[in-house]
Amino acid sequence: MNLHLVAGFLGSGKTTAIIGAAKQHMRQGQRVGVVTNDLGKYLVDTAFSHMAQVPTVEVTGGCFCCHFDEFEKKVDRLMDTVHPDVIFAESIGSCADIVATVIKPLLQLRETLAAPSSFSVFTDIRLLQRRLMAMEMPFSEHVVYIFDKQIEEANLIILNKIDLLPSQQVKETRDMAVTAFPGKTIHLLNALEDESLAGWVNVLEAHTVPLPERSPDIDYRRYGQAKGRLAWLDEQIHFIAPDGQGQQAVGQLAQSIVLGLRRRNIPIGHVKLFVQAGNVEAKISIPALEEAGWAERIPVLPAGPVDILINGAVEAGADTLHEVVKEAQHTSLAPVDPDFCTGQVAYFANHFPEPTHRVD
Repeated sequence: MNLHLVAGFLGSGKTTAIIGAAKQHMRQGQRVGVVTNDLGKYLVDTAFSHMAQVPTVEVTGGCFCCHFDEFEKKVDRLMDTVHPDVIFAESIGSCADIVATVIKPLLQLRETLAAPSSFSVFTDIRLLQRRLMAMEMPFSEHVVYIFDKQIEEANLIILNKIDLLPSQQVKETRDMAVTAFPGKTIHLLNALEDESLAGWVNVLEAHTVPLPERSPDIDYRRYGQAKGRLAWLDEQIHFIAPDGQGQQAVGQLAQSIVLGLRRRNIPIGHVKLFVQAGNVEAKISIPALEEAGWAERIPVLPAGPVDILINGAVEAGADTLHEVVKEAQHTSLAPVDPDFCTGQVAYFANHFPEPTHRVD
């Protein structure tokens, strides 16, 4: 059984890649399981995985490193119920120090077959391009510290979203990465294309990239301050869409949230919505560097009840994030359904990291 750990910054496309890779394994007759992870309790990524009919468990309320025992239990559950050939486990995008707090404890403290087989760290190639060219990043240097440490501890760096850059810039960025990170494997990926995904899967199955043996030197005071600058949200929304208005209302909600954050100069880690109406389901993702065409991918929704799950992570205070989303709801949904309502709601700051284990 192969356990593939996947990390990387917010909005780097980890979940899309994992679900695409899982589908490829399943088409080959293999059994697959996925472990999702987030600070909240109601995860868009889990809903997206279920939509793809991939067996999924989740670790909520914190990262794998701070909930290591829960992570082990969820991996065991998959092994007992699914008997998977492959498990993909995706850590929170604000988490670093995976080598010392997850990989080494799994290797040294665990006696079952669920030892990690690979460790991929994803980055949006456009974000890494900015960092390597010393351009302005969409986050403060405090939060960029997490991004840097994620890259530092990886042996396998996945430059995802290559379809969003001209081919010449893709090549230049890869060449810069090879020079900047000697000894690391740099792999290009477009997680929306099967052939490109197959290339990543082949790298994982070949076991040619060893797990990192060295843990990065992390200043936990600085790391904790960086995580504390991020606010998170989980929110469930329900409204009744008249015929032909559901698609537009969802699009306006997402756009209003993004515009509200931009007006306040709030850096976006990710804003993710999972929409369900009748037998129609869809995931909408807006990362730090916005991708054109996301609104066109919102499907036409049937008239009637619409349920939306929102997850967000931004560099701001939780109260400010709450204010932005509440304003967007009233702007976008009240004209369609004055009686729209919210279900589970949680806005919160990231907690200081306290790993269950740390093996140097």
